[in-house]
Amino acid sequence: MGKINERKGVPLPKQIKEELLRDIRAGKIKPAERIPSEGQIAQEFGVSRMTVREAIVELINEGYLYRLPGKGTFLREHLPERNIKSIVIKVPNLKCSFYYQIISGTEIVFTHRNYELKILTERDNQIEEKNILGRILGTKEAGVLLISAYYTRTNLPLIKKVVEKMPVVVVDVKIPEIKVDTVVSDDFQGGYILTEHLVEVGYKKILHLAGPKGDSSADGRREGYIECMKRYGLEQVIRYTRWGLEDGYFETKKVILNRDDIEGIFCCNDEVAIGCYRALKEMGKQVPEDLGIAGYGNLDISKGIEVPFTTVDQSAEEMGKIAATLLLDKIEGRRKFSEAEEVKVSTQLIIRNSCGIYIRK
Repeated sequence: MGKINERKGVPLPKQIKEELLRDIRAGKIKPAERIPSEGQIAQEFGVSRMTVREAIVELINEGYLYRLPGKGTFLREHLPERNIKSIVIKVPNLKCSFYYQIISGTEIVFTHRNYELKILTERDNQIEEKNILGRILGTKEAGVLLISAYYTRTNLPLIKKVVEKMPVVVVDVKIPEIKVDTVVSDDFQGGYILTEHLVEVGYKKILHLAGPKGDSSADGRREGYIECMKRYGLEQVIRYTRWGLEDGYFETKKVILNRDDIEGIFCCNDEVAIGCYRALKEMGKQVPEDLGIAGYGNLDISKGIEVPFTTVDQSAEEMGKIAATLLLDKIEGRRKFSEAEEVKVSTQLIIRNSCGIYIRK
């Protein structure tokens, strides 16, 4: 393979993709031959596995490669002689480790089964999601794992058509308007245990950066926070945000500039917590000496900063396993097509330094 140039002005995933295509066209990778692993390619080019993954997913979607769970990714010419059916996993983005943990859980179930996985990502964009749903409707997939997002309900008409045509399991964010199998984490439980931890550490004035209203994940976490604050007779301080780093940054600045009594901040996810942390640092606040921060999701980014975040693990891999099992049970006739089940997966509190437990004790 060739080399990539970070100054080239072309996104790194696209450069990786071009290098792989160059090797394919030069005959360096043979039909039905497994390509090097993501880790091997990442090491060769000196980039992250996430960058390589984006390039490989594009090549899969364009028909150059196909993926077999537990075996690897192969150059496409003809499918193996045995009958392999396709399952689509629609994911908001591949940059978030939470989503990739869900996908990893599905692969554990699909390994050694006669199913090919197609991973379609919409890059956190409802228009791209609409386009993907339209493409799915034009195919003959065995089933769909729909990892939903806060904007997914804007595409309800298309989702209804997909659910009517093939087995579907919704993962992460509920779509209550549609009768469909759903796998979510117990966000009420997660919100409650995280808030209670903050209270037990010693915080009384706790701000909750609550995510978007109407999103089932954010709603559950907020309801857990409210219930816990009521139990302890404490003031509820709630500000609605979206899910991004910028939201945590700007909302934290707005609140802290107007209130000097906030002691702890419960962020709706780890990305918002990163933004919150940066805002506090710019304002001269020390974490956890001046204010404590807690995130949610136990993403990789929650561990790799100066003060690792206390957070909640959503058992994402387990969610993926359960969702894949529900889907296969319908595809293979062990459950009726019309059945719809909701499964809640337990959450777990992950205690680190950002809430000052070690300092306060």
